[in-house]
Amino acid sequence: MRTYALLILTLLAITSSAQGFRELCRKGLEHIKEYNYKQAVECYKGALSQSASEKEKVYALVNLAYSYQMMSKLPNALESYSKAIEISPNEMTLVQQRANIYLQLDSTDLALADYNKILQKEPSNTGALLCRAHIYSNKGKFAQAWSDYGELQRLLPENLSVQLGIAMLYQKEKRYNESLMIMNRLIEKHPKIAELYIARSDVERERGQYELAMMDIEKAIEIDPQNANNYILQAIIFEKMGKKEAARKSREKAAALGGKNF
Repeated sequence: MRTYALLILTLLAITSSAQGFRELCRKGLEHIKEYNYKQAVECYKGALSQSASEKEKVYALVNLAYSYQMMSKLPNALESYSKAIEISPNEMTLVQQRANIYLQLDSTDLALADYNKILQKEPSNTGALLCRAHIYSNKGKFAQAWSDYGELQRLLPENLSVQLGIAMLYQKEKRYNESLMIMNRLIEKHPKIAELYIARSDVERERGQYELAMMDIEKAIEIDPQNANNYILQAIIFEKMGKKEAARKSREKAAALGGKNF
């Protein structure tokens, strides 16, 4: 009789735990829908403590990581994704999410290791290819970058991100004419994308063409006037042109919009 009673209590505890996990996950999802990520974190922390299987742990960890990510708490998100990967090491979606965070944290070697792992299993993963090409380009490994962009052009021949990446790779190699040809074509096709004008102004600034660079920055500001970084770049060009007072005003505008002065 005593053994029977203990079995009932154990079953009740398991059922209660399962219900608690589901309810906490449900509440967490509601908080995410309402952009209340702080409360979502608390819910998924609780769900993690009540998880009864590896599948449940991974589910809670992934949602916890996402909530941290949306709060800009990238180290916390990284820790949660890593714990999920320990449980499911062959789940490449998790590895890619972690790699993206490594990239945001400037941990490029760790990001590169994750992207390599993904591409060993999924050679046509365009997201991983694009990010790896970007890393190779910034590291000066131009041959590897061209190899990845070549594959990307085959898979996504007209993709804007791929074409811009190629233009920036030309810029890294100081092949400015090729870079500008691509950027001019992209701006002609997509005249309302501020980032394209920023990219072209960067090439022009490198070439000492400050008036042209300023025109592109002003166009970017016209399209996206609330972006603090645009005013910081404008200040840099003003300084190159010897216009210190104008540069000061641009930096003040950037600061008013929450930008970091540098």
